[in-house]
Order: sequence, then C-alpha cells, then structure tokens
Amino acid sequence: MTASNAANPHRIVIVGGGAGGIELATGLGRSLGRAQRAEVILVDGASTHIWKPLLHEVATGALNTGEDEVNYFAHAWRNGYRFEYGWMTGLDRDSKEIVLAEVRDEDGVVMAEPRRLRYDTLVIAVGAIANDFGTPGAAEHCMFLNTPEDAERLRKRILALTFAASANAHPGTPLRIAIIGAGPTGVELAAEIHHTICELHHYGSNFTPAQLEITLIEAGDRILAAAPPALADYARAELEKRRIQLFTHRRVAEVQPGNVVLADGTVLAVDVAVWAAGVKASPWLAELGLAVNRQNQIEVTTTLQTVTDPAIFAIGDCSSAPDGEGGKPLSATAQVAHQEAEWLVKALGDRLAGRPVKPFVFKPQGIMVSLGKHTAVGSLAAIVGPKRNYYVEGRGAKLIYASLYRIHQAAVHGWVLTALLWMGDKLRRVARPAIKLH
Repeated sequence: MTASNAANPHRIVIVGGGAGGIELATGLGRSLGRAQRAEVILVDGASTHIWKPLLHEVATGALNTGEDEVNYFAHAWRNGYRFEYGWMTGLDRDSKEIVLAEVRDEDGVVMAEPRRLRYDTLVIAVGAIANDFGTPGAAEHCMFLNTPEDAERLRKRILALTFAASANAHPGTPLRIAIIGAGPTGVELAAEIHHTICELHHYGSNFTPAQLEITLIEAGDRILAAAPPALADYARAELEKRRIQLFTHRRVAEVQPGNVVLADGTVLAVDVAVWAAGVKASPWLAELGLAVNRQNQIEVTTTLQTVTDPAIFAIGDCSSAPDGEGGKPLSATAQVAHQEAEWLVKALGDRLAGRPVKPFVFKPQGIMVSLGKHTAVGSLAAIVGPKRNYYVEGRGAKLIYASLYRIHQAAVHGWVLTALLWMGDKLRRVARPAIKLH
C-alpha cells in the first residue's frame, strides 16, 4: 500500500453509495479522513442514498424518501470524506484512474464535465441490477424494484390505478398485480401492497381490499427458498390470510402487455407486473478488465481484493466473495455488504499502518422477512448459536426486522443521531398519514 503523508495522502476511492459503500465511506472518513491519514472519496451518480432493503416500503408509500434519504454532499462534510458526483464508466489501471461520465440535470444542462479521478486504493461497491434471465417481454412490460426511482414509479402506478378503479362506473373493478419471484423482495412487496390498499380504504378510498388481486409467482418449489421450511410455511399462511394467491413450480415464459404467460400455458391477465426474481451485477463491470463470473460479479479473494489487481477491492452485490478459502460464493444480501464494509474499514486502516490483515470471515445473522406493518418472520439461528435454530414470528419478529434499519442508520449517522431520527419518525406519524398519498 502506498505510503501516506500530509502533503500527499493515500487516496481511497469508493464507487457506489449503497448500503456497503456509504457505510465504508463513513467508517473510513471518521477513522482516516478526519485524521488526514488518507483522503476518502465516495463516487455515485445519484445525490442521495436510501437503504435498498426498504424499497418495497418506498414503492407502497410506507417510507417517504424525502424524509429518509441521506444527502451525500452533506453527509460527506459531516463525516470526513468527499463526495464526487458522477457515474463511473471506465477504469485505467495503468494510470490508477477511474473515468466518470458527465452529469446533467433534469433539463439536460451539463452540471459536471467528463473527468478522471486518481486513486491509490479503489473499492467498487456498485450493487446489482435486476436479472430477468432473458425472459421475453420482461424488460419491456415489467416494473422493477432496484432503485428509488423504480420504487417511486411503482408507487405512483398503484395509486393511479386504485384511484381510477374507485372512479370507475362499474363498482368492484379489480386491480390485478403479478409479482414474479417469491424471495424476500417479492414476499415483502406483496404484503406491503395489501397493507397499503387497506390503509387507503381507511382514508376513505372507494377501492376496497376485496378488489385487490395479487398473484405471487415462484419457479421453485416454495416461497422464501433461503429460509427454513417452517418459516416459509408461516409466511405462506400469512399471505394466504390476505387472499394473496401463491403459484409455486410455475415458471414465467413471457410477459406481454397486460398478460403474464406461464410455461404451462396459463395466461394471467394483469394490470401491473413486477419482476422480483433475482439480481445480477451490471454488464459494464465485465468491461473493466477485471475477472468476473457469469453474473458479471467481480471475483475477489478472502481479503476482498480483486483477483486481478490487489489495489482494487470489491464488496457487496457486485462482488463474488468466497465464504472462506475455497468456499462457495457469499449471497448478495445486505448483511454481507454490511459485514464486508465494517471489516474493510479496519483492514484498510491496518494496511495503511503496515499491520497484517486477516481474511474476511462472514458471520451469518439469519434471515428476516417483513409481512406487513405488524408482523414478520425470521431465523436467528446464527445469533443464538451455530447448533441451535431460533425462529421468530409475529410482532416480536417485526421489532427485530425494524432494528436492522436502525443498525444501518447507526453505521451511517452514529447512535445518538439515529435515536433522534427514531424519535422524529414517531412524532411524524402523529401528524401525517401512515402512507404517502401523493
């Protein structure tokens, strides 16, 4: 690692301000940036951050992005790092520079010209994009839930359709929503949409929950394949109580305007189709000259360094990190990104100080899935002990689920500010509707 001095500090550039990227920038900014032991720069083409596991709440109005998003410029100023606005489009490893595209505003006015940014250590943490597995019509006719913009479009679409159905001359006009993929994202979205429609009805909407027809489609043999079967069964029972139809062993063959066609020939008429069946790394990562796997994820070692260049690290969904030496690749989850970021804060500090670095070891924290406002289901087996399975359901599980977001907030803001934000959230609920209605 290049030596650092006050006149020419070691420059750490982090590309991507998602869950892992912003936590890493925050930790390095506080530990190295403020002490001027290194210059820490976060790069992103968006100006704000929202925690991706909560996009299903953004999509239904339960979470207001205007209140919960983090502005990178302000956050950087408070936490000892610098924010650079722009999308990365290229990598020059010989010159140790990344290439950034120009930035334009909504009217097309250029805010920043194309430029290059030097690095001594580069960390790529750009997350993932939706994987439609090449399904015909999916990209054209499905809505997705990969970015805050995706979530806002889905929220506005659902609101518009419910309002239109309420004003329809034919009472009881249904709203038909198909969600493709019954992993945590699909299950949480289905439950949250049902809750939103119930809330709308409480606020006086003529559209009733009985008019809502949600179909959750899964190619595998059960929903929540990564969860223990007992938890998946509990989640299935909870969804069925809400009249959410579950199709398992049913692969989607094609998505048409207004229809989802299954492999067995079944045609489902839909008003909204949402693709939630998987993620993959962005194709442009394969163009950087770094080794990637079939999902375009960057191959890294047990120290999260790319197998191609030890000066470049990759974390989160865009990387393929082994679970121990020779182990299977870790899953693309928020808890993996969180632990990688937390580990890398210390590891980069140790490397800069010339201290040895031990391999990254992932410690599974179980799985938590929200099933609406008041209930969730989860497994905390790894927290309690490696030889014991500990399952939680209902309101208790929901409290644990909610705490995951507070842990992320604490990593980004610190516990004092997180406590103040929590109190602010409680006070806002008194003054505003439970969901965003505009």
